[in-house]
Amino acid sequence: MRRYREYEQENRGARKRRRKQAMQRKILGFCVFTFLLGVLCGKIVFAKSPKEESEKMTAEYTENTKELSEQNSDSPVSDGIAGNLLAAGEAAGEDRDEAWKLTLVNKWNPMENGYKPAVAEIENNYYFDARAVGYLQEMLADGRRAGLDFWVCSAYRTIEKQTQLFEDKVRRVTAETGLTGKAAEEKAGTEVAYPGTSEHNLGLAVDIVARDYQILDEKQARTEEAQWLKENCWKYGFILRYPTDKTEETGIIFEPWHYRYVGEKAAKEIMEQGICLEEYLNRVQAD
Repeated sequence: MRRYREYEQENRGARKRRRKQAMQRKILGFCVFTFLLGVLCGKIVFAKSPKEESEKMTAEYTENTKELSEQNSDSPVSDGIAGNLLAAGEAAGEDRDEAWKLTLVNKWNPMENGYKPAVAEIENNYYFDARAVGYLQEMLADGRRAGLDFWVCSAYRTIEKQTQLFEDKVRRVTAETGLTGKAAEEKAGTEVAYPGTSEHNLGLAVDIVARDYQILDEKQARTEEAQWLKENCWKYGFILRYPTDKTEETGIIFEPWHYRYVGEKAAKEIMEQGICLEEYLNRVQAD
């Protein structure tokens, strides 16, 4: 009997300890839950909404493109062409329905605020201006039939994507050179265009490389793919947009992978004469 009472006492004690431990776990769990809920609520309350972020980006883009437009007096292209989506084509003798082919976008001539092209897929989830995508697809198909292995690595970009690329480049320039602020942005801008000043935002530019050499450097020009494109692109209305020794006119370094649609007539003249789009537009306006 004595042993039974001792056993009952021990059993009751064990049950009390288990209840106490269970209660402690519940209290601890409640405290953790309350803490996490508080953190989450704080983020919800204080985080900027996607709409606010978008409005901020749009405001910054509008202000910066306005500043760039005011700097057009320094452009190597005459004022009659600068800063207008249709003026360039009309100056070249194109009617309004065709003038879009020669739209000039560079560091001195930003796109019209809010402009968004209608795009269609090229391949592999890359997009291009829907009015010219067929010519691009034909060029790629003909080159592939000739035994070349093209790889499209960039085409149409949104302003948001261009902003991300530009800011990443500025950070790399700062890390590599120690430059900061405007100096870093100007250096970055020779390789990655400021948002709203890139032909990729326009929807008429595409970066094409050799599949077995996808590095974006001057060695790309030595690939069979790049050489074929340079020789044949005009037949499809494309030009090598940033040729060698034209950085002063274009604001961009030599890019043997960057092709721009301008229509067959202009492309033939530009490639035959070894000039850039800026020089072509100045000539046709002078005529």
